[in-house]
Amino acid sequence: MPEPMPSEEIARHTAVLHEAQDSGAIVTSAIALAASEDRNAIIALARAMRLPGFFARLEGSEEPYTGSVTNLADVFVALTEHAGESTGRLCELIYGEENFRELAARMNSLLYALGAVKPVTPRAVEIFRETSASGYAQVNGPLLLANGEPPALEVFAEIISGDWVEAYVKVDILHRALLPVRDRVPVVQMCIRLLGGQLEEMVRIGLVESLYDYRSKEWFGPAMYPPKPPDWNQAPDASLELLIRLGERLLGETLPPGVLAAVRTTTAALTAILKGRRQ
Repeated sequence: MPEPMPSEEIARHTAVLHEAQDSGAIVTSAIALAASEDRNAIIALARAMRLPGFFARLEGSEEPYTGSVTNLADVFVALTEHAGESTGRLCELIYGEENFRELAARMNSLLYALGAVKPVTPRAVEIFRETSASGYAQVNGPLLLANGEPPALEVFAEIISGDWVEAYVKVDILHRALLPVRDRVPVVQMCIRLLGGQLEEMVRIGLVESLYDYRSKEWFGPAMYPPKPPDWNQAPDASLELLIRLGERLLGETLPPGVLAAVRTTTAALTAILKGRRQ
C-alpha cells in the first residue's frame, strides 16, 4: 500500500485546481492527485473536476465544445494506472456531470479508467451499458474483456448478442477484444454460452475464428500494433480442455471451410499441448 498523501500536499494541489488559470500547473496538480492512490486526494480531484469551467482551465481553452482533451486524457491515464475503488467512484460521479459530457471526446478516457477498476460496481455496469448502446461499444469491448470480472463479461456478451451495433461491428469487436484474452477460463465459458444462444451467422463465425484462428492483416489491416493472441503453451489446463471440447463439437457443425480448418488445426495443437503436460 502506498503512503497516504500528506493533507497539506492535498490542500496545495486542491488550491491550484480551484484557483489557477495556468493549464500546466492545473494538469500537474491533477495528475499528482490522480496518481496518489489516496482516497482523500481522489475526492479532492473529483470535487475540482465538478467545478464550472474546470475543463476549460485544464485545457487552456475558453470554448469547451472545440477545445483539446489532451490534458484531461493525461489525468485519466494516471487514474487508469492507479485504479482503485476511489478512482472508480470519481469516474461514476464525473460521468453524470453535464459539463463533462459537453465534449464527447472526453468519454473514451473516462471509460478506460473505469474499465481498469475491480470489482466492477453496479453503477459501472450501468455506465458501460449506456455508453455501449450510444456509440462506444467498440471502445468498451476490449476494456470489458481485459477487466474480466463477471459483470464486465456480462455486458460484453450483451454487446455481442444484442442490437446495439451492426453485425460487422460485433465481428470487429470480437477480433480486437477476444483475441488477446481467448485463453482465460471465464472468457471461454462466456463464448460457449454465446454460441449456445441466438447469434447472427456472421457474428457466430467471427466468434469462432477469434477463438481458433489469427489473421492479422485480414482483420486489422496495416495497423502498427495489432492485437495479438496469447501463447497457447501458457494457457491453463481448464481453458485448453474447454476449447478442445468446443472445437470437437464445432467440427460437426456448418462453418466456412477456412474456419473449420482453423478449428481443426488449433484443436489438434491444444490436444497435443495438454497431452504433453500430462505425460
